[in-house]
Amino acid sequence: MLRAALLSLLVCLPSLALAQKPNPQVDSGPLASSTVQVVYVIDGSTLTTYDIDPQSLYATQVGTLTLPESTYPNIVSSPNDHFLYYTAYNSPLQSSPQHLWVYATDASGAPQTPAVQEINANGFYGGPSIDPQGNFFYAVHEGRAGRQYTTFTIRRYLVDPNTGKISQPQVEAQYELANDPSGEDCGLNLDGFNANGNKLYDQVSCSYPGGDQSLYNERTINPKTGALGPDLEIYNWNNSSQGGESVRFVNNRMFDFVVPNGYQQGISLVNIYRVQPNVTTPLLQCTASMLEACGYFYGPSLVHPSGKYLFLGISQSTTQIEKVELSAKKIVDTSNYIPYSVERFSPDGTIAYGTYYLGPGFYIEIYGFDVSTATVTPGEIIGVPSAFDTWFTAERY
Repeated sequence: MLRAALLSLLVCLPSLALAQKPNPQVDSGPLASSTVQVVYVIDGSTLTTYDIDPQSLYATQVGTLTLPESTYPNIVSSPNDHFLYYTAYNSPLQSSPQHLWVYATDASGAPQTPAVQEINANGFYGGPSIDPQGNFFYAVHEGRAGRQYTTFTIRRYLVDPNTGKISQPQVEAQYELANDPSGEDCGLNLDGFNANGNKLYDQVSCSYPGGDQSLYNERTINPKTGALGPDLEIYNWNNSSQGGESVRFVNNRMFDFVVPNGYQQGISLVNIYRVQPNVTTPLLQCTASMLEACGYFYGPSLVHPSGKYLFLGISQSTTQIEKVELSAKKIVDTSNYIPYSVERFSPDGTIAYGTYYLGPGFYIEIYGFDVSTATVTPGEIIGVPSAFDTWFTAERY
């Protein structure tokens, strides 16, 4: 069983300064509603905030923040974007101190100084997750425990709804995962929540000579305390033929993008599953015989936040939009596409963000998306100076 090979469960306790293409039409007027679509860009030591008008699709720069540290940065926002959680290292050495800063945001989503909290975040592994109600902050901590394995723990913090500060860390689960430089090397990541916010998904990923494997678990969440229940295995895959799978949990469904061999065309497939322990039979399977794009996609392939559409990268510069028809057990082409690689959506799904890399930097292409018709409307472009810069989307309300 893959679980035995991957882990030993030990404990289970209760993307900048403005570098935009010239565009004289940037809207600087009042916001159209109380809900604001926000893009954050980190360029070196500067975080720039943009508001995206959902009608005009113009980007307005609304603030900049000089970051206290900028090595290996990561941003997570509270569900309502009233608070930003920023982590970074003191130096390029990942053994150097790591900190987490909490910033309150204004009505436009721009972070305000000074930070309301700064804490030691040594050992944070990957990005933390905040439950949809904004009550609990979950983070994976990495700790060295031996020459052949690493200890990973999931910790739960309480979130102060008024200040965004986190406190009272509690170990909820602990794993020992293989860490053999010449053999199996594993890590643990959080994969988000179900639609009701009462279950948390995590992923144990391992690489070994000639292949990769992943195991996906779900844990129940106590709504009062945030305590996690025991892990229940949902799904696992193991592929040693240079291929792999990419799993995403959206709207209480599991979407599995499968590339059996990274060098062979036409044999990729998309599986959609009901999320339940040890699931093996998909609700829907799409191959090239059902829809050509299902057999030939590669690169970033995303699930729309509604779970009703797939954005399949069919080339390095083209994303094709497909509709999921679960009742008919098929995926169909909408005839709509975006001529760039789509990498993110606004949380409400009304905006799709493509990227186009050119020279040392890249452009974020803004597209409106009509969820009822799947039509796309091109908007403005945000220029990002370096391909190594990071960016993040949020919705403030």
